Amino acid sequence: MNYQESIFELLGESDYVPLNAKAIAHRLNLKGKQHSRLRKDLDQLHRNGRIVRIKRDRYCLPSDADLLTGIIQFRQSGAAILRVEAKPGRPGERIAIHSEDTGVALHGDRVLARIAEPPQSDRRGRNRKRAGPGRAAPETARVIRILERARETLTGTLKRSDLYYYVIPDEPRMIHDVLVPDPRSSGLSPMPQVDDKVIVRLKPWKMRHLNPEGEVISNLGKTHSASAEFEALLHRHDLSVEFPDSVLDAVRNIPAKVSSRARQGRLDFRDAFTLTIDPDDAKDFDDALSLEQLDNDQIRIGVHIADVSAYVRPGSLVDREARRRGNSTYLVGTVIPMLPFALSNGICSLVEGEDRLTKSVIFTLSKNRRVSDIAFANTVIRSRKRLTYRQAFALMKEDRNDRIRKLPVPPAHQTGATGQPLGDLSDRELNELRQSVRALWRVAARMRANRMNKGSLDLDMPDVKIFVNEKGEADRIETIANDESHQLIEEFMLAANEAVARRLHRDSVPMIYRVHDKPDSEKLLDLREQMAGYDIACGDLTNRREVTKLPRKVSDH
Repeated sequence: MNYQESIFELLGESDYVPLNAKAIAHRLNLKGKQHSRLRKDLDQLHRNGRIVRIKRDRYCLPSDADLLTGIIQFRQSGAAILRVEAKPGRPGERIAIHSEDTGVALHGDRVLARIAEPPQSDRRGRNRKRAGPGRAAPETARVIRILERARETLTGTLKRSDLYYYVIPDEPRMIHDVLVPDPRSSGLSPMPQVDDKVIVRLKPWKMRHLNPEGEVISNLGKTHSASAEFEALLHRHDLSVEFPDSVLDAVRNIPAKVSSRARQGRLDFRDAFTLTIDPDDAKDFDDALSLEQLDNDQIRIGVHIADVSAYVRPGSLVDREARRRGNSTYLVGTVIPMLPFALSNGICSLVEGEDRLTKSVIFTLSKNRRVSDIAFANTVIRSRKRLTYRQAFALMKEDRNDRIRKLPVPPAHQTGATGQPLGDLSDRELNELRQSVRALWRVAARMRANRMNKGSLDLDMPDVKIFVNEKGEADRIETIANDESHQLIEEFMLAANEAVARRLHRDSVPMIYRVHDKPDSEKLLDLREQMAGYDIACGDLTNRREVTKLPRKVSDH
C-alpha cells in the first residue's frame, strides 16, 4: 500500500506541526508492518525533495521550513536562477542564487534550496545590496541539496594542460571544466586527441572547491567539423535521427501511394490547380493552395493541410513516439522529424504530381472577391507545382517567360523535393502558373489590407538563413525578406486558422487559444519617449491604431 497521498494531506493541514515517523504513523492509525511501508514512503518523498526532514527527524513540507524545490539555471557569470516548482502561492516563481551559494549544482539540476536571510547592514546601517527607497531587498536562495542531476553525460572539447586532461563543456552555462583521465587509457577507437569533440560521463561531484571529474566514453571527431558538431548537438538535446524498430515496423505497411479506397468519402480536388510555396530548403511539404474558377465569376480557394490523422491513430506506437519527440526539430541544413520519413517525407508530404489526403478549409469568393461561404472537408489533392518563395515572387513580378525559366531549382541536398524545373514548362503551363499565383495574391493582398486596417501589426522582420553544401558545412548566409510570396501563404494560413477557430467557438468545442496580454502602459510610455529621441512622433500608444502606425514610421526613418 502507498501512503504518500495520506502523508501529503497530513503535512498540508493548517494546524500541522512537524512530527517524526512514529508520530505520523500514529496520526494515520497505522500498525505493525504498516510502519515499515510508511518509512519507505517517507524516505522516497524525502529523496525526491517533496518533503524535508528537520531537527529531531521530524518531517514537514519544504515551504514550512523556508525550503523550495526547483530547477537551477546558471548564467555564464556563475550566478543562477531557481525556477521554483509550481505550487499554491508560488506559481512558477524565479529566485536569484548568488554564485557562491550554488554549491555543487550544475545547470539544469533539480535542487532543494533554502530562502536566504536578508542582506545584513554594515556598521553605517547600509544594506550590502541596495534595494531602493521603500523596497525590500530581493529574495535570494542557497542550494543545500541536489535532488536530481539533469544529465549524467555532457559533450565538450578535449584539452590538455601540463599536468592533466580536461574537457571544456559545450554548454556555456556549465561553468566548470571537467577533469578526465588520460584518454589513451580509454580503449576508444579512434583514440581521442586534443581538440576532439567527446562525450563525458560525469562522476559524483561533492566538493565545490574541486572541479567535477568524469571519463571520456565516446569520440565524435574533430571539434568544429560538421559531423562532430551535429552528433554533439543530438546528444546534448536528447535528439535521435533514428526511430525505434517497433515504430518503423508500424509504418512499414503504410502504402507509398493513396489508394482508391482511401479516397472514398473525400472531396476530390485533384483537378483543381494546386501548388505549394515553401523555402528553398524545405524538407517536407504540409500545406498547399488550390484555385478554381466557378460560375458567375466566383472563385474557390482551398487551403489544404496534410491529413496526418489518416495514418497516425491516437495511442498507436507512432503517436506515442511523436508525443515523446514533441515536434520536428529543424537544424541548419537538416531536420529531425517527429514522424518517420515514410510519413513526413512520404505519404504525408504534398509533393508534385502525387495524390495526397488533406484536411481543407474552402473559401468561396463572390464576384467582388468577398468571402461568401466557408466550408471544411476531408479532401484529396494533387499538387501541380512545388514553388520556392523566390520562384513565386518572380511569377508575381516578371512577365517574360525566358527570365522565369532561368530560375534554378534548389539543390537536391538542401530539400526534400526540388520540383520540376521551370525551364521544363511550356508557355501555356507557365502562363497558367503565373495567372494562378497572381490571382491568389490579389485575394491575399486584400485580406492583408483589411487585417492591417483592423489593427494588426506589420512587423516586417527579415530572416537570416544559413545554407549548407553537400557535406553539411555552412556554404552561404542569405537575408530572407518577408516579401509578397511569404505574405501570400501567411494570409491564407491565418484565414484558415481563424475560420476553424470561429467554427469551433460557434459549436462550443473546447480548444486552446493563444492570448496576448495587453502591453504594459508604462512600457508603451517608455517606447514613446525613446522614439521621441529619434525625432519620431508618436500618438497615444495605448491606442491600437497609433501602435500600428509606428512600424511604418520606423521603416521610413
